[in-house]
Amino acid sequence: MGMTSTDGEEYMSDQMNNAGVATGTQAPGYAAQPPAGHGYPMAPQLPSGRATASMVLGILGLVLIPIILPIIALCLGISAKRMADRGEGGGRGQAVTGIVLGTIGIVFAAIGATVATIQAVGAF
Repeated sequence: MGMTSTDGEEYMSDQMNNAGVATGTQAPGYAAQPPAGHGYPMAPQLPSGRATASMVLGILGLVLIPIILPIIALCLGISAKRMADRGEGGGRGQAVTGIVLGTIGIVFAAIGATVATIQAVGAF
């Protein structure tokens, strides 16, 4: 099956529109290509630094400095969770952990301050 020059010209004209841009017609015998952008799924986003810092400060706030670190952990956790919900970063679980540990640390600090105040007033 030889292709004459008119067959080749017809095939080329079938592949190009009037402006010389290729159209969607394919050569016989070739499989259709998937549309661009539909391939491998995207990799999950890495945790943001705020989420990691929130979790670490929440843990340290329960052990070391029970007033300052839990407040910072709570603020960073809320910020990181909002970023993760908007899709700007990963680490939503770490952010929630920082929020929970920060809240627990603040509650423990408030209970400790209340007990210390009651004992101080009772000493007089």
